[in-house]
Amino acid sequence: MTHDGSSTSQHFPRTLSHPSTSEPKYSHRSAKRPQLEIHTSRTRFSIIGLLSTFCVFATTGGTATLILGWLYSLYDPVAGENGVTPALRSGFFAIRESGASDEEDIASQTHTETLRILTFSALASHLISVTSTILVTLLAYRAARQWLHASENPGDANLTPIQYGLLVRTLGSGSLMSLINTLRYTSRSKRASTPRFFKEAFAGATGIYLLSHAVGLVDLWLHSGARSTTVFRDVQVESDALYGLAYSEARCGPFNKTELPCQRLIYAAQNGIVYANDDPWIYHETYDTISDINPYKKSEYVNGTAILVPGPAKDFQSHGFTINTQGLRVQCSNLRDQCDRLPMPLIQVAWPGPHSGPVTNCSKAGYPCIPYHTSGELKVSGRDTRNIESLVLGVIGDELGGMLYGTSDFSSGWTSNPATTVVQLRWPNNGALRNTPGAVYLNAVDLYATCNLTYLDVVAEYKPRDAEWRILETRLSSPELASVFWTPMLFQIGTVYLLNALRPYIANRGAQTIDILESLLAKQGIGFAAPMMTFTAASNVTTTQLVTLGLYPIAPVLLLVSCLYIYALAALAIFFVACTSNDRRILVPRHLTKGGEQDEDRSALDVAQAWLTDPLPFIGAMFPGGDGRQVARSVESDPLHQVYDSTWESGKVGIGLYKGSKGELVFGLMGQRDPRSRRYGRLFQVEDEERALQEKVGSSVVIPFPALMGSAR
Repeated sequence: MTHDGSSTSQHFPRTLSHPSTSEPKYSHRSAKRPQLEIHTSRTRFSIIGLLSTFCVFATTGGTATLILGWLYSLYDPVAGENGVTPALRSGFFAIRESGASDEEDIASQTHTETLRILTFSALASHLISVTSTILVTLLAYRAARQWLHASENPGDANLTPIQYGLLVRTLGSGSLMSLINTLRYTSRSKRASTPRFFKEAFAGATGIYLLSHAVGLVDLWLHSGARSTTVFRDVQVESDALYGLAYSEARCGPFNKTELPCQRLIYAAQNGIVYANDDPWIYHETYDTISDINPYKKSEYVNGTAILVPGPAKDFQSHGFTINTQGLRVQCSNLRDQCDRLPMPLIQVAWPGPHSGPVTNCSKAGYPCIPYHTSGELKVSGRDTRNIESLVLGVIGDELGGMLYGTSDFSSGWTSNPATTVVQLRWPNNGALRNTPGAVYLNAVDLYATCNLTYLDVVAEYKPRDAEWRILETRLSSPELASVFWTPMLFQIGTVYLLNALRPYIANRGAQTIDILESLLAKQGIGFAAPMMTFTAASNVTTTQLVTLGLYPIAPVLLLVSCLYIYALAALAIFFVACTSNDRRILVPRHLTKGGEQDEDRSALDVAQAWLTDPLPFIGAMFPGGDGRQVARSVESDPLHQVYDSTWESGKVGIGLYKGSKGELVFGLMGQRDPRSRRYGRLFQVEDEERALQEKVGSSVVIPFPALMGSAR
């Protein structure tokens, strides 16, 4: 299709021209020059609107991806679980907004955090309002393709002037008022039929408008439902903290079964064999640990097991960590009811019950030497003159030892694990006995018990928020290690401690006394191990932080992300359709190009889209200017380049009353000359303007100013 005057189609602005001007005028020289031509390109796919599409896709899809990435990277697990399921159960995404560093004051972090997802949501709402106009202009590519097709085929439905004006305003702005005006027009009972692409463009612009404002409503929903809270969280830190405890052979020497366990600390003295007689610091550290005054090592009783942990001087309270250490679990049973007792004396008021009478021996329980004594006797009256001492005795096989020289009493001092002990403790009878677990004599109260000592390798965890220890894993220690830890107990180092610690319970606590005995033996036994232990590195060291969590309701977050992705995919779909429809090209001869060196091939779709989204091309056609380049400007894709920016010499555009074709006054646009050449009260006539313009342009095409004509249709 050409613009040489022989084509059946007319240049659109000429349809508004004065009736007396039916065809453009060409000079003799310009008629020989090549004219604009429209042809079909062989390439079915040609890139168009790439920058606009990228802007829409990057801002909307990028923001949605940013939100999802933020949710994924900073999601705070609910109840220690990962994944979406906990969030669905709670109805919120819990996002870690902050975390105090070691150098920062935790309290200072509670009021200074930004809810990032709300920031991204507000950003998305703002970007949608900006990109909605861009997306509508992308939608105009499809309408432009259909408009070109309808214009090339006279039998197809095409736009009326009012429909064209409404479509330009709708696709150029996508504003609410433009949509309302278009809706008002389509709702008329008497109006011209609208082409299909007009309806599609209107529906698409309406959908984009609703989607953009749906994002705003979702943003409002998210802002109203989001909240923040502060919680404690454990944060992993790099640390070489020496909080763990492990056995060191430096104290007791290696495990050598040809010697006694811990042979290095066993000495021969004038009065027999003694333990650590030349190392008083071992006694000091042991008793300090048992008494909970050791600043470096401490025994903790956790769920029936005593474990050795670092003391307060290690300054570990602000960290959570996992350590390897040693533990001891003790289980005891009262031997009194399994022993032979003296027949009840004639006077029974001296003892409170039938089960607490004097014990002769514990042969029935398998310990005939208990109570252990070397002299004296038990009288019928209940008075006991036997030299029964408070002892903690060990049992290895059929041997009972510890009453004389500790582990030296055995043929071999190496025990099994668990190790078996027998406890006999004696207190004077003060007569205030009501519910005692012991054997009662007229002059004394004894406690006989058998205990199993299970030495354990322990994996323990410290929780700073609760300031408590928890045992994660236990396994039996080797019998050799159990023998080493057991040795100090059989040298009766802690027997006086047991005697004094149980004194408040023996008179009236009944079976509770045995439970107390278990805990005391466990803490005492682990205290004996303290001097033999050295510190090792802890693992999984964490620090406690007061973290601000942003709680975002799931529904608006997912809806926001979905809307943004729909928006981005819509831009891609429109871009793909436009590129596959970009097959109509305008051949621009070289004399109409800027360089004037070679012909140019331009997209007819790009130019037509500019006519549908901006009023400037229409203004440019109505006011061609006086430089003779109106033809070249008509195929520019940039609307700013399609309009001649005139000077006073070529005329300005004013508004007011002008004379129509029949001499009537009409309010509208009119041309203005330099005030110095304008006579007061005169309205320039079309003939004067055409004559002046034709003289200036020469061989160029002359298109009259419609605002200066007498009629407008």
